[in-house]
Amino acid sequence: MIENNIIIGIPGKWKTRKELIQMIASKSEGYLLAGNIFHNNEKNLTFQAEIQDYEPALKETFSYASKGSFPESLLSEINEHTFTVYILAAAGAVADLIDAGAAILKAGGIAVKIETAGLAHSKEDWLKLHQSPDLLSVYAHFVTIIGEEDYYCSFGMKAFGLPDAVTLNTMSPKEAAALLNTFNYYHVGERPIFKNGETFSIQQEAPDFTLTSLQDFRYEEDHPFYNPCGLWNLGASK
Repeated sequence: MIENNIIIGIPGKWKTRKELIQMIASKSEGYLLAGNIFHNNEKNLTFQAEIQDYEPALKETFSYASKGSFPESLLSEINEHTFTVYILAAAGAVADLIDAGAAILKAGGIAVKIETAGLAHSKEDWLKLHQSPDLLSVYAHFVTIIGEEDYYCSFGMKAFGLPDAVTLNTMSPKEAAALLNTFNYYHVGERPIFKNGETFSIQQEAPDFTLTSLQDFRYEEDHPFYNPCGLWNLGASK
């Protein structure tokens, strides 16, 4: 069975694992980290957790996942991390995961990387999202659009328990991003039941695109980016 999970990683400069656990207990507003369990009794939230030692490539992966938006000072701080806390949540538990990430940041975390979408966010950005988690902001933090040689596609929709979207490379990057983001945001917000052969348009005067359901062909099933919910292909209507 393919698990559909969301994973975030949060590095920090805790001196020891004991200090990390103590900081979470005292600073995270109700969370406790015990073994592989991250739990908040008051909020009735439980996640799987894993603590990893220093990872030499973390600075580079955060730089790439931030799309070059992280300043060198933040990347240097990430490079000085001692441990990274990984939190795993079931698809659909996005609000709970935002809360869990904020708790670790308050306990000494530096930044957040969504391992299942390849996106990174600063501490300030994530805490701002935690305070005002409107749907558009949540979507923008968890989903990204990537251009490949033959197609454009989204990554991260499995956080909402939904398929990603893909379209052939027949338009500009800006047009493709507008199409895929509009389709995905509508899918997240309205939860329509799409069917093969239906059409979608971003506005009344815009071209129609025919929907075709596909398996996720982009990565193997054990890769964090793989979406077991599949893909919706948006093909130009004839």
